[in-house]
Amino acid sequence: MPVFKKKYESGKVVWRYLFSAPGATRANRRLISEVGFASKQEAIDAEAKRRTEELQKFELAKAGTAPIAAAFPTTLGMLVEFFRQHAEENLAPKTIERYRVLAAYLAPELLAMSLGEITPLHLSREWTRLLKSGGHHRKTKQARPLSSKTVRHIAGLVSSAFARAERWGLVTANPVKRSEPPVPRKHRGVALTPAQQSLVFASATSP
Repeated sequence: MPVFKKKYESGKVVWRYLFSAPGATRANRRLISEVGFASKQEAIDAEAKRRTEELQKFELAKAGTAPIAAAFPTTLGMLVEFFRQHAEENLAPKTIERYRVLAAYLAPELLAMSLGEITPLHLSREWTRLLKSGGHHRKTKQARPLSSKTVRHIAGLVSSAFARAERWGLVTANPVKRSEPPVPRKHRGVALTPAQQSLVFASATSP
Protein backbone atom coordinates (compact mmCIF):
# COMPACT_ATOMS: atom_id res chain seq x y z
CA MET A 1 0.00 0.00 0.00
CA PRO A 2 1.47 3.42 -0.97
CA VAL A 3 0.23 5.05 2.26
CA PHE A 4 2.36 5.21 5.40
CA LYS A 5 2.21 6.81 8.82
CA LYS A 6 4.81 8.34 11.08
CA LYS A 7 4.59 9.01 14.80
CA TYR A 8 6.64 11.76 16.39
CA GLU A 9 7.91 12.03 19.94
CA SER A 10 5.15 14.53 20.64
CA GLY A 11 2.69 11.71 19.94
CA LYS A 12 1.34 13.29 16.77
CA VAL A 13 0.72 10.90 13.87
CA VAL A 14 0.75 12.06 10.25
CA TRP A 15 0.19 10.15 7.01
CA ARG A 16 1.87 10.30 3.62
CA TYR A 17 1.55 8.68 0.22
CA LEU A 18 4.32 7.55 -2.10
CA PHE A 19 4.10 5.93 -5.54
CA SER A 20 6.06 5.62 -8.77
CA ALA A 21 5.05 8.03 -11.51
CA PRO A 22 3.46 6.59 -14.65
CA GLY A 23 6.13 5.53 -17.11
CA ALA A 24 8.87 5.33 -14.47
CA THR A 25 11.56 2.68 -14.91
CA ARG A 26 14.38 1.31 -12.77
CA ALA A 27 16.84 3.47 -14.65
CA ASN A 28 14.62 6.55 -14.42
CA ARG A 29 12.54 6.09 -11.31
CA ARG A 30 10.44 9.12 -10.41
CA LEU A 31 8.59 9.01 -7.10
CA ILE A 32 5.59 11.14 -6.23
CA SER A 33 4.81 11.84 -2.59
CA GLU A 34 3.08 14.21 -0.23
CA VAL A 35 2.98 14.26 3.56
CA GLY A 36 1.06 15.85 6.41
CA PHE A 37 -2.35 14.19 6.15
CA ALA A 38 -4.30 13.92 9.39
CA SER A 39 -5.78 10.48 8.68
CA LYS A 40 -5.10 7.36 6.65
CA GLN A 41 -8.27 7.81 4.61
CA GLU A 42 -7.34 11.40 3.78
CA ALA A 43 -3.97 10.21 2.49
CA ILE A 44 -5.62 7.39 0.48
CA ASP A 45 -8.08 9.81 -1.14
CA ALA A 46 -5.32 12.31 -1.96
CA GLU A 47 -3.12 9.56 -3.39
CA ALA A 48 -5.92 8.29 -5.64
CA LYS A 49 -6.63 11.79 -6.93
CA ARG A 50 -2.96 12.55 -7.53
CA ARG A 51 -2.39 9.21 -9.26
CA THR A 52 -5.27 9.96 -11.63
CA GLU A 53 -3.89 13.42 -12.39
CA GLU A 54 -0.42 12.05 -13.07
CA LEU A 55 -1.81 9.32 -15.33
CA GLN A 56 -3.80 11.87 -17.32
CA LYS A 57 -0.71 14.07 -17.77
CA PHE A 58 1.32 11.03 -18.82
CA GLU A 59 -1.26 9.97 -21.41
CA LEU A 60 -1.51 13.51 -22.80
CA ALA A 61 2.28 13.73 -23.02
CA LYS A 62 2.42 10.45 -24.95
CA ALA A 63 -0.21 11.76 -27.32
CA GLY A 64 1.79 14.94 -27.81
CA THR A 65 -0.87 17.13 -26.22
CA ALA A 66 0.00 19.44 -23.31
CA PRO A 67 -2.56 19.59 -20.49
CA ILE A 68 -4.57 22.80 -20.52
CA ALA A 69 -4.46 23.30 -16.77
CA ALA A 70 -1.62 21.47 -15.08
CA ALA A 71 -1.73 21.09 -11.33
CA PHE A 72 0.49 23.70 -9.70
CA PRO A 73 2.20 23.08 -6.34
CA THR A 74 0.41 24.78 -3.49
CA THR A 75 2.29 23.40 -0.48
CA LEU A 76 5.98 23.21 0.33
CA GLY A 77 5.88 19.43 0.00
CA MET A 78 4.43 19.69 -3.50
CA LEU A 79 6.91 22.42 -4.43
CA VAL A 80 9.92 20.35 -3.35
CA GLU A 81 8.59 17.38 -5.34
CA PHE A 82 7.97 19.57 -8.42
CA PHE A 83 11.46 21.04 -8.09
CA ARG A 84 13.01 17.58 -7.80
CA GLN A 85 11.15 16.38 -10.90
CA HIS A 86 12.24 19.47 -12.81
CA ALA A 87 15.86 18.93 -11.75
CA GLU A 88 15.81 15.35 -13.05
CA GLU A 89 16.19 16.71 -16.57
CA ASN A 90 19.52 18.38 -15.81
CA LEU A 91 21.12 16.74 -12.78
CA ALA A 92 22.75 13.38 -12.11
CA PRO A 93 20.68 10.59 -10.47
CA LYS A 94 22.88 10.73 -7.34
CA THR A 95 22.08 14.42 -6.92
CA ILE A 96 18.37 13.76 -7.30
CA GLU A 97 18.58 11.01 -4.70
CA ARG A 98 20.42 13.41 -2.39
CA TYR A 99 17.56 15.88 -2.80
CA ARG A 100 15.09 13.16 -1.78
CA VAL A 101 17.12 12.31 1.34
CA LEU A 102 17.40 15.96 2.37
CA ALA A 103 13.70 16.65 1.82
CA ALA A 104 12.78 13.70 4.06
CA TYR A 105 14.26 15.54 7.08
CA LEU A 106 11.72 18.37 6.81
CA ALA A 107 8.84 18.32 9.28
CA PRO A 108 5.54 17.10 7.77
CA GLU A 109 3.79 20.08 9.35
CA LEU A 110 6.03 22.45 7.40
CA LEU A 111 5.70 20.49 4.16
CA ALA A 112 1.91 20.64 4.49
CA MET A 113 1.85 24.44 4.77
CA SER A 114 0.79 26.48 1.78
CA LEU A 115 3.56 28.43 0.08
CA GLY A 116 2.11 31.83 0.95
CA GLU A 117 1.93 31.00 4.66
CA ILE A 118 5.59 30.12 5.12
CA THR A 119 7.63 32.92 6.69
CA PRO A 120 11.35 33.28 7.50
CA LEU A 121 10.42 32.65 11.15
CA HIS A 122 8.85 29.27 10.28
CA LEU A 123 12.03 28.29 8.47
CA SER A 124 14.40 29.54 11.16
CA ARG A 125 12.49 27.44 13.70
CA GLU A 126 12.78 24.45 11.39
CA TRP A 127 16.56 24.87 11.09
CA THR A 128 16.77 24.97 14.89
CA ARG A 129 14.64 21.83 15.20
CA LEU A 130 16.81 19.99 12.70
CA LEU A 131 19.96 20.98 14.56
CA LYS A 132 18.54 19.67 17.84
CA SER A 133 16.69 16.52 16.77
CA GLY A 134 16.32 16.37 12.99
CA GLY A 135 17.96 12.97 12.53
CA HIS A 136 17.51 9.55 14.08
CA HIS A 137 19.76 6.68 15.14
CA ARG A 138 19.66 3.77 12.69
CA LYS A 139 19.25 1.09 15.36
CA THR A 140 17.19 2.77 18.09
CA LYS A 141 15.36 5.24 15.79
CA GLN A 142 15.71 7.81 18.56
CA ALA A 143 16.06 11.45 17.57
CA ARG A 144 19.55 12.86 17.23
CA PRO A 145 21.02 16.23 16.17
CA LEU A 146 21.95 16.97 12.57
CA SER A 147 25.19 18.70 11.69
CA SER A 148 25.09 22.36 10.72
CA LYS A 149 26.46 21.35 7.31
CA THR A 150 23.55 18.99 6.66
CA VAL A 151 20.99 21.57 7.84
CA ARG A 152 22.65 24.11 5.57
CA HIS A 153 22.22 21.72 2.63
CA ILE A 154 18.54 21.24 3.53
CA ALA A 155 18.07 25.01 3.64
CA GLY A 156 19.79 25.22 0.25
CA LEU A 157 17.35 22.72 -1.23
CA VAL A 158 14.35 24.65 0.10
CA SER A 159 15.84 27.92 -1.14
CA SER A 160 16.37 26.48 -4.63
CA ALA A 161 12.77 25.24 -4.67
CA PHE A 162 11.46 28.67 -3.67
CA ALA A 163 13.68 30.33 -6.27
CA ARG A 164 12.06 28.12 -8.89
CA ALA A 165 8.63 29.01 -7.50
CA GLU A 166 9.50 32.69 -7.92
CA ARG A 167 10.41 32.05 -11.54
CA TRP A 168 7.12 30.22 -12.05
CA GLY A 169 5.20 33.10 -10.49
CA LEU A 170 3.92 31.02 -7.56
CA VAL A 171 5.47 33.24 -4.86
CA THR A 172 6.68 36.82 -4.77
CA ALA A 173 9.70 36.30 -2.49
CA ASN A 174 12.03 33.58 -1.23
CA PRO A 175 11.58 33.36 2.58
CA VAL A 176 14.75 31.25 2.97
CA LYS A 177 16.88 34.30 2.16
CA ARG A 178 15.60 36.05 5.29
CA SER A 179 15.75 33.00 7.55
CA GLU A 180 18.76 32.06 9.68
CA PRO A 181 20.26 28.71 8.61
CA PRO A 182 23.35 27.63 10.56
CA VAL A 183 26.82 28.42 9.30
CA PRO A 184 29.15 25.38 9.47
CA ARG A 185 32.36 25.93 11.34
CA LYS A 186 35.50 26.03 9.22
CA HIS A 187 38.30 23.71 10.26
CA ARG A 188 41.56 25.60 10.53
CA GLY A 189 44.83 23.87 9.85
CA VAL A 190 47.53 24.02 12.51
CA ALA A 191 50.87 25.39 11.27
CA LEU A 192 53.93 23.33 12.20
CA THR A 193 56.97 24.93 13.73
CA PRO A 194 60.33 24.55 11.90
CA ALA A 195 61.38 21.92 14.46
CA GLN A 196 58.18 19.94 13.91
CA GLN A 197 58.59 20.18 10.13
CA SER A 198 62.12 18.75 10.47
CA LEU A 199 60.82 15.80 12.52
CA VAL A 200 58.11 15.04 9.96
CA PHE A 201 60.64 15.23 7.11
CA ALA A 202 63.09 12.98 8.98
CA SER A 203 60.36 10.40 9.66
CA ALA A 204 59.27 10.38 6.03
CA THR A 205 62.81 9.92 4.66
CA SER A 206 64.24 7.50 7.23
CA PRO A 207 64.68 3.87 6.04
